[in-house]
Amino acid sequence: MMKKLITGILIIVMVLSITACQTTSVDTKGSTESKPTSSPEGQKEPVEVPELTYWVELNANMAQVVTEMGETEYAKELQERTGVKIKYQHPAAGQSTEAFNILIASADYPDIIEYTWTNYPGGPVAAIDNNVIIELNDTFKNHSPNLFALLEQYPNVGNIIRTDAGQYYCYPFLRGTSTENNPLLFSEGFVIRKDWLDKVGLDVPETAEEWYTALVAFRDELNVEIPFTVRGKDDHLTRVLAPGFDSWHEFVVEDGVVKNPVIDETRLAYLTEAKKWYDEGILDSEFLAVDKKTQASKILNEQAGATWAPGGSGIGTWLPALRETDPNVDFVSAPPMYPEKGRVSKYSKINQLYGSGAAISTACTNIEAAARLLDYAYGEEGHMLNNFGIEGVTYEMVDGYPKYTDEIMNNPDGLNIMQAMSKYIRGHISGPLVQDYRELEQYYELPQLQEALQLWTKTDTGKYLMPPVSPTSEESEELAQIMNNVNIYRREMESKFITGVEPLSKFDEYVEQMKAFGLERAVEIMQNSYDRFMAR
Repeated sequence: MMKKLITGILIIVMVLSITACQTTSVDTKGSTESKPTSSPEGQKEPVEVPELTYWVELNANMAQVVTEMGETEYAKELQERTGVKIKYQHPAAGQSTEAFNILIASADYPDIIEYTWTNYPGGPVAAIDNNVIIELNDTFKNHSPNLFALLEQYPNVGNIIRTDAGQYYCYPFLRGTSTENNPLLFSEGFVIRKDWLDKVGLDVPETAEEWYTALVAFRDELNVEIPFTVRGKDDHLTRVLAPGFDSWHEFVVEDGVVKNPVIDETRLAYLTEAKKWYDEGILDSEFLAVDKKTQASKILNEQAGATWAPGGSGIGTWLPALRETDPNVDFVSAPPMYPEKGRVSKYSKINQLYGSGAAISTACTNIEAAARLLDYAYGEEGHMLNNFGIEGVTYEMVDGYPKYTDEIMNNPDGLNIMQAMSKYIRGHISGPLVQDYRELEQYYELPQLQEALQLWTKTDTGKYLMPPVSPTSEESEELAQIMNNVNIYRREMESKFITGVEPLSKFDEYVEQMKAFGLERAVEIMQNSYDRFMAR
């Protein structure tokens, strides 16, 4: 009996010993702690898999493919390559600003927060001072070799993502590295019915006079109901006509001097031309009510002959749709309106080189892992993953060019290009990365879009672009109050001037009211902010 008991005990001990030597699996659900794995003798040391929480808005195209970013092939590949697991947190669609404010108020921060930090009250410096995010100077130097090298190569980029005190604060989303002739900064422009231009025997218009001639010809010779429609709700009319008169509605910099041209004589010249278009019926009489949906309807129903629109949702959508019933339909774009023949505009709609950025919060306890994850995008392999996906799956290298496969361009599951991209890359949307023009070049596959990209860059606006400066907390509060009043009043009065509700003879009164709202003080604040930015 005693022998049987001893034998049983030995068997139990052996089983427990064998179990203890087996490798434990990694718990990837519900925990944000790193879980070590043990290995049998003779194998590699245990590997820790850090898990980080990451707050970011889920893009609408991505939301049509997955319910959260972690489900994408991009996120899975990123985790595999960096050795960092990510638990994504997404605000409700269309509520990112409200959700961000709630997040900040809660003080319950995730490890990484992706946001447009220049929109934080008081700017990035306030986010650091309020203990929301950390300063990244040492982190860049010690744990982010790829981004650190990029900042060394392009000092202008470094100025963009640090405070006036020299504090780096995020891993940026960059639309390239220069504002000069950069197609990535231009996403919208003129759209004209080229087949109609051909019928009236006219070339692509460039100046205000040429545009007027073309639109009158549409009206008189082709009986076009609405020669030019525009999204008045989105402030697009100023993008259409103001450049032709050296006018603009935002802060600009010329020879180091900040100004806001909305009260200059050039603004009166723009409003005078806009009123002429309206009075003569070549501008949509309903432009103040036109939104994206009604704009598309007027183009697709062939009521309108020209407009201002983004590339993909404009030409890229409308041309294939119209050619289903009429293969002769054609569109062409045009450069931002020239002030005179042969002279490109000083101003036009342009995106900032830097958009949003991913910051590491003060709640993060594994800064090195967060840095390793975010820095990956700025190296060659990470750059290709973010912009083109996985080689052999979403792209192939052809004569040194990363050419998308049918997984992207002709998706077997019926996804459109943007949706297919959203499964595998982030570069077509945003994120901590540097966009690659070759991605946009292939997304804009139509020749008409390829031409549009080149035409939209025919402007000097990059020379006058106000950089993303950082007013102080006090300045930000004062500036916001002033510009809220200024912009509301500007839109109201300009609409009245154009439609004739108020005569243009009252423009001087309008200017005085804008000054009374504090526009000159706003210019002073922006000048001070610009001077500090240039001294970084």
